[in-house]
Amino acid sequence: MFRDLRRVHRRAVCWATLLSAAWPLPATSSDHLFAEPLTDANWVHRAPQGPDAISGLGDWVLGNGTLCAAVTSPDHESTLSARGGLLVDLAHCGAHDDQWAVLQPVMNLSREQTPPIQSIAGQIQGDSAAIITQSQSEGLRFQTEYRLDLEQPNRIIIETRIQRTGPGDSLFVFGDVALHGNRQLTPFTLALGSPGQNTGFDHPPVDLESPLSLARALKRANAHVLVGGSALSPGISYGWRIIEAYQTDPRGRREKLAPLALNGKHFSVLGVYSSPLLWGGDEAPGWLELAQTLWMDLDEGEELVFKREILVGRKNDVASALDPIWTRGTHYSGRIEHPDAGLHVFDARGQPLTFARPDPSGHFKFSLPSDAEPPFFFSIQQGGQKTALAPLPTSPDPSGITRLGNLTTLDTGVVKLPRGEPLRLIFTGLAPTPDPVFLSGGYKFSVGGQAIPSSAESNSIALAGVPDDPVQIELPPGRYQVLATRGPEWSVSEQTLQVKAGQANPLKLSPLRRAFTADGVISADFHVHAAASDDSSLPVRQQVAAFVAMGTEVLISTEHDVIFDYTPIIKKMGLTQRLNAITGVEITSSATGDVTPFTSGHANAFPLDPEPALYRSGSPFAENRRLRTIIEDLRTRPNQPILQLNHPREAGLDQGLGSYLTHLAVSDRGFDPTKPLKDEPNRPLTEADPESGLRDFDFDAVELLNHVSMEAYRLTRADWFAWLLQGERRTGTANSDSHSAAHPVGLPRNYVAYSGERGPLFDRTGFLKAVRTGRTTGSSGPWLRVRLNEAGPGETHRGQQGTLDIRVARADWVPVDEIRVYINGHPIARENWTEEGHWRISLSFAGDAFVTVEAEGSAEAGSIYDRIAPGATPFAFTNPIFVDADEQAGWTPLGLKPPLPPTITRPLSTP
Repeated sequence: MFRDLRRVHRRAVCWATLLSAAWPLPATSSDHLFAEPLTDANWVHRAPQGPDAISGLGDWVLGNGTLCAAVTSPDHESTLSARGGLLVDLAHCGAHDDQWAVLQPVMNLSREQTPPIQSIAGQIQGDSAAIITQSQSEGLRFQTEYRLDLEQPNRIIIETRIQRTGPGDSLFVFGDVALHGNRQLTPFTLALGSPGQNTGFDHPPVDLESPLSLARALKRANAHVLVGGSALSPGISYGWRIIEAYQTDPRGRREKLAPLALNGKHFSVLGVYSSPLLWGGDEAPGWLELAQTLWMDLDEGEELVFKREILVGRKNDVASALDPIWTRGTHYSGRIEHPDAGLHVFDARGQPLTFARPDPSGHFKFSLPSDAEPPFFFSIQQGGQKTALAPLPTSPDPSGITRLGNLTTLDTGVVKLPRGEPLRLIFTGLAPTPDPVFLSGGYKFSVGGQAIPSSAESNSIALAGVPDDPVQIELPPGRYQVLATRGPEWSVSEQTLQVKAGQANPLKLSPLRRAFTADGVISADFHVHAAASDDSSLPVRQQVAAFVAMGTEVLISTEHDVIFDYTPIIKKMGLTQRLNAITGVEITSSATGDVTPFTSGHANAFPLDPEPALYRSGSPFAENRRLRTIIEDLRTRPNQPILQLNHPREAGLDQGLGSYLTHLAVSDRGFDPTKPLKDEPNRPLTEADPESGLRDFDFDAVELLNHVSMEAYRLTRADWFAWLLQGERRTGTANSDSHSAAHPVGLPRNYVAYSGERGPLFDRTGFLKAVRTGRTTGSSGPWLRVRLNEAGPGETHRGQQGTLDIRVARADWVPVDEIRVYINGHPIARENWTEEGHWRISLSFAGDAFVTVEAEGSAEAGSIYDRIAPGATPFAFTNPIFVDADEQAGWTPLGLKPPLPPTITRPLSTP
């Protein structure tokens, strides 16, 4: 049961690296049972469907007529592993409601210890069907069975058996990680059968780099309800709980194992110790309890059995998932008229017990467990506010249900919305009125007291100017400032609005005027997410409306590791004249391995054609593959996809693993822009694959400006300038990386040189050629039009003299303070803003060079710009204009010669 003390030090080190990542029913019959691989013949009617469905040919599917599930082929990678054999889809059959991401088994709470599944098989026995996976690792044999039956068709049972068969690293904790990035699902945590330890939607802080923080965040809970996205329909919820866990010795004696639970912003964990505790196990875990793991393991002949289930509800709440197991408890029903409200139930100690939402007709129902002790209290939450706690009566009728009738919600007034034109409306509460929250779903989620909004909720409404735009909204009484925008090329309109309860409140906004027309270019955002990503629950329609409302003309879909096409939704909304979509993917490397000990970061590839029958619709694999291998894969595909390196210098992203230039996939040292490409630590970027000859460096573009971070921009600009000096031309881009309604699309954006048709006759080939050759500028507000004589960004000027013509167009709410000019990365001119927005600067060149220009302003907190793009800086940059001074052999790079520009040597202190 316990191993010798030689491994104590190793175990202590392991705990220091824990979790280093981000985490009436319809009648059925045996005819509905299946457990089989997906094939060309069956995938259309067998594969689960919904926003997060990713299974494809070669994966295994399981069904009982009510639930349909998918377990990936062992050869299909997952988010945390280069291997598959994992539960990735779980939905009601035919309902298109899958919001499940992945259930990843892990050993010792470490992302680096995932059992590598080696085989998979299906089985039908009597009234149940099962998929069984097996693996062998570290002297341990694993078998996991995923089973659906007809007796309780709304649940999937998962049972893992682990046996020690030989020597290997110790096993002291085994469990599952469910990923739900950015509240793609929202965890509500309970200690079923142990009143007093529920945390509901409010979780303690956790720092995955700190063992002390991790120990404090662990909970003695045995269930999470993962609630589906608040604005997605049809709704769903997943009641994931431990049924039992025990260890058996060779004589067959069983000993119960204590559970552990953990929640973070992006993950939830349910697990058990591998051995019985000598002390503790009832109260919250502490250091004395965790210290026992230093000696825990399975001995040969011992077996760990870990049995859990996932109950699948049909609403985005807790009640629909857990009510089926609380049939002996107390039952309630009633009505709530507000569709975005939720009902929260607490015990006398203030512990959360359940959460219920009304259906479209306003009806709700919920149950409470039989071991919960009254009195109970409830509160209704809507729009970010909640009612005071009120006692919950217990007076069941003959059916055993306490009928609560119509429950009073918060008073609201109605605001009629404009019709027929694209607008983004931002509502700000004027003190003491708080900002409103739309599409909150009636609940909040926090980690360490920090509220984490859902993807759909915000204080803004996006109107696409189409008939199915929302007609009105409800607001609590109070005073609001309403700001209407159509993006950076338009003026704004404001109105102070006094909302009175029970009344229709008129919204009278002045018409918006176009502030400038960006001739010869088209606006585009190359990095966008919605519900198809495993870290967003934003409805695709809402994101499309946001694009149109912000005046962005080209949307490049880049969902994480799944190729998703927005075009059918754009057509259905009647927006093909306003918005074009190009289908791509964000290739997301998250798992470490022997080939890529630090991952290959994140990169967008576009255009890519979705192949619906394939796993992740044909997205390239990324785990444990170097960028050069991914590039080789892309070059075999039609349309010559562009590969853009994403946010390569944001060290806080996934503990830095998602930021390629901080580690270059194979090194614990990041790229050093002050050193030549061929020297360490930069050498991995340019070393060629011995077979393909490709380099990790052979991507086409780099995301200089991602979202709002000017610090990351300047760090990445240093890398970019160093590459350009050494002759490596990469297009610099600016993108929103939007995952949510609160994070506006198209700010920042790219202005791409384009003279073709808009709408259905959009010239995709010409657009992509301009992107590939750097004929673009990036902007978070101002538009830069720059020419060196006749040459613009991405083009070449010939001669030793030239006049740099700079024009900056902006709306009056976008502040610009100065423009800056750089030659070979050296700042050579800095001009204050003038209202004309026009400068002409004579330049002389002693040799070949490249010229870039930036414009920058500052936005005060609470200004119009700050309300439209919180945290952003009004900014624009150009791609290089190349200078062939001698007019002989084309542009020749200068090389990384001293003195290096301060933009490379001191990037954060050099504007």
